This record gives sequence, C-alpha cells and structure tokens, in this order.
Amino acid sequence: MEVETLQLGPYQTNCYLLHNDSSVWIIDPGFDGALIFRHINSKGWKAEAVILTHSHWDHILGIPGLLAQDKNLPVYVHALDAPYLGKEGGRRLRQLAISLDPSQNEIPESLWESLPEPTHLFVDGETIAGCGLHVLLIGGHTPGSVALYRHEDNLLFSGDTLFAGSIGRTDLPDSDPHAIVPAIKTKLMTLPGNTTVYPGHGRPTTILREKGNPWL
Repeated sequence: MEVETLQLGPYQTNCYLLHNDSSVWIIDPGFDGALIFRHINSKGWKAEAVILTHSHWDHILGIPGLLAQDKNLPVYVHALDAPYLGKEGGRRLRQLAISLDPSQNEIPESLWESLPEPTHLFVDGETIAGCGLHVLLIGGHTPGSVALYRHEDNLLFSGDTLFAGSIGRTDLPDSDPHAIVPAIKTKLMTLPGNTTVYPGHGRPTTILREKGNPWL
C-alpha cells in the first residue's frame, strides 16, 4: 500500500489516500470532496470507503461531495464519534464549529445537513477489511478519536491524537485531557520505532522521533 496526501481547507487538514494499483481508501476527507473524487478518477482508482479518525468538521466536510459522485461509498467511524454525523449530527457540529471559529458560519448550512449517517461503526481492536488498518481507540481529543495502524507497511494514521512534536487539543467540548497521553503511551509509543506517523495536520513523523515529544 502507498499513501498520497492532500492538504484541504482553511486548516490544511491532511486527507490521506491509502491505495494500491486499483483501489483507494479515503482517510479524513476534510473539505473539497469533488476535488478528491476528481483526483481519484485521474489515477484510475476505485474508492472503497471513507474512514474517519474522528468527526470534527475539518475532517469530514468533504464527505457530501464524495457521495454526490458515489452514493454507495461506505463511511466508517468509531461509535463514540458517530453523533456528529447525519442531518441532526451535522446541525450540532455546525453549532460547535461556529462557537470555536465564527468564520465557519460562511459554510453553507446545506453542506452540514448533507452529512450522512455512518454505514459502519468500528470498535477498538478491529481490523478493517480490504485495507488492513487496525483500529486503536485513543480518545482524549474526541471520545471516539482513533489511530489507524497498518503493520504490513508500518504506517500509522494518527488523526488529531499525535502530531510531530505535539498532541491533539483537549480543551474542546467532549475532550478528555486525562485520556489522551496514557493512550498514546500505551497504544502508539509501543509500536515499532520506524513506524511512519501521518497526522491530521502538519508533517509526517515517526514513532522513534516522538519518543522525545515534550507533551509525552
């Protein structure tokens, strides 16, 4: 499997395309779903699923644009983060987003209400069929924040839990500042040191490099 990165939206959220020669799994399509779909088509890949590390708006607002092109595209998320998906969930998410960043009021209300219900709720320890990503529940940033590990290639998609030299925010509604560091230490820092970490924002890093992360 190989990884391509698209940086999308006002927060430069990393959308990752995990792919082989024919299929692609879309991780955290934050914005510009139509752009993502055009890029996938240009490569000749078949989109297999959208996989979310968590359901903050800057990681999911590209989903309606993707579904406009392929209405049967599955959407995977942890059950604890599912409440921000679906029409009612989108309304709650919009209120949260605007309370934290008033500029998000410029996003059309119809986009929020077009967020779909998830088609699959994964659980801690699950391995996602087809792409081989192993789900690691981290929590802390959101209740259902996960990291996704593929041991065959030593790849880790950490969402907004672990960054290069930092960790995810825990001063947001539903965050738990007491959960994130112990989970990172026990579930992520125990992975092989040469594991490449692809975070939700910023540059890639490695587990070995993050052994010196000052937040840990």
